[in-house]
Amino acid sequence: MSKSPIHPVSSLDRQSELENSPAQLISLDRVSFGYSHKRLVLQDLDLEIKQGEFLTLLGPSGCGKSTILNLIAGFYKPLLGRVTHGGEDIKGPSARRGVVFQSNALFDWMTVEQNVGFGFRFQAVSKHERKKRVETIIALVGLRGNERKYPYQLSGGMRQRVAVARSMVVQPEILLMDEPFAAVDVQTREGLQEELLKLHEQVSGAILFVTHSIEEAVFLSDRIVILDRNLGGIAHDIKIHLPEPRYTAMNRVSDAFNQYRTDLYLKMKAIE
Repeated sequence: MSKSPIHPVSSLDRQSELENSPAQLISLDRVSFGYSHKRLVLQDLDLEIKQGEFLTLLGPSGCGKSTILNLIAGFYKPLLGRVTHGGEDIKGPSARRGVVFQSNALFDWMTVEQNVGFGFRFQAVSKHERKKRVETIIALVGLRGNERKYPYQLSGGMRQRVAVARSMVVQPEILLMDEPFAAVDVQTREGLQEELLKLHEQVSGAILFVTHSIEEAVFLSDRIVILDRNLGGIAHDIKIHLPEPRYTAMNRVSDAFNQYRTDLYLKMKAIE
């Protein structure tokens, strides 16, 4: 499958296309998975992610959020069922799927520029193209002017931006994010959320996001899937419609935001 170049996408156009597009990127078809045969974490799970969609997995600990992410990343294999990307079975990790974890896992001996460029290690990309794409993504995540700094010279939020840039620079078709902002303070976390939404507008691709935070899920998502560990699958599948542009801080205090937050809180309490 060919990669889409980095290019601006209108947030209004993106939302409209998402609502009307049948394009399926990732599919989990009747997937079961467990760390032992005595207890399945996931059982007969069906889930689809559309191209360009921002989907968040929400639910209590042990419900399978990170398990789903690892299955899609290719780190785990299902006991039963199929996990596909573009109709092809996922057999292992691929540059088509970027991953960002809570720990940024940067290389201390590399500069920002070198850390971001490390994503090209398995790709045949010319030196000129690599330099151009690294410069572009560094600017998009707000790190221009910090290219030659080392991780120890950066704040926690800046280091996480480098991790996101490293995953995005190779233009994956989906970015898998496992609680990437959980380790930073609230103010930094909100800023990173807003920057991620801006980046999602500018770079084509879907995002699968894992969090325990209802507020984070509502602010970021086109769609939220609540998982129930007792079911081993999906309890609720909810579409989120907030005013554009999505990244505006006023969305956090809007009536729609508060209604979604209350509704999700009650749904979460009901499955605890």
